[in-house]
Amino acid sequence: MSAILNPSIDPFSTARLAGVALVALRQIRPDDAAALQAFVRSLSPASRRLRFHAALNELTESALRVLTRVDQRAHVAFVLTTTERGTEHIVGEARYVVSCDKRTAEFGIAVAEGFRGLGLGERLMAALIDAARVAGLRWLVGDVLADNARMLTFARRCGFAATTRGGLAPGLVRVERCVERLLAGAAQPAENRSEAARGTIRRLLGTLVPSSLDAAWDFQPF
Repeated sequence: MSAILNPSIDPFSTARLAGVALVALRQIRPDDAAALQAFVRSLSPASRRLRFHAALNELTESALRVLTRVDQRAHVAFVLTTTERGTEHIVGEARYVVSCDKRTAEFGIAVAEGFRGLGLGERLMAALIDAARVAGLRWLVGDVLADNARMLTFARRCGFAATTRGGLAPGLVRVERCVERLLAGAAQPAENRSEAARGTIRRLLGTLVPSSLDAAWDFQPF
């Protein structure tokens, strides 16, 4: 069973269409490359453009390596997964990359179209905010395409505000949020999750200390 961090600690159920899907939140792993590629391919052309700010059908091999072989310090990444007939599928991913100032990180987030409207984006964002706060960061920022109304609404719902700091390219809206505030109203883990499990998360996340990022990639929210 998958979770935020090893050992597995955060599976949960969510309504999906006529049924209920068991979804797990965990850190991304190098062996997720094929599943991440399948996830990106499953997005509509419009969703891929909004997520990556470019028209693409799939990720290059080099991009897959950068996106899955992360150090969980300067580059932190989580995935949401479901398992069907023994095969794990990614249905959401979120990540941030620490900036040179070591106080700010730029985030990116995407959820499979068949799993939207279920609060999964909020779960992913809560994981990013919690990891960034424990790592000693102060701000999460993201550049959103101006026509991405869904993302801008989601960002406002998660407590982000538009800003012009740092300069901005035409057609983009920059949003930022202080991570010292927890994400109010975000779905929490199952009620039976023990305080011991909560302590495990805190101890493990305490190792996420920002460091320099060797590989460059454009992590934009979709």
